Amino acid sequence: MQNNIKISDDFQEVGTRTMDERNRLTLGEIFKGYKRIRLYKNERGEVLLQPVVEVPASELWLFQNKDALKSVQRGLKEASEGKITKLNLDEL
Repeated sequence: MQNNIKISDDFQEVGTRTMDERNRLTLGEIFKGYKRIRLYKNERGEVLLQPVVEVPASELWLFQNKDALKSVQRGLKEASEGKITKLNLDEL
């Protein structure tokens, strides 16, 4: 799988690390909370590390349906603002 991406964002240096004897690199707090990282390398040997999250296949439809995703996001926003009503399931 070969993915090419164009990067136009500005990057800032966040530190310098040393590889251990087995060519491993610890990133410490930089990627705290992420378990998977996508790696990219350009012709100059520069490396970009992109944190990624995986979505279960059963939930993928939501992210592929923009209207449904917007509706869920709107509902979550309204709920966080206290805009909720109680629903009596027996009346449905």
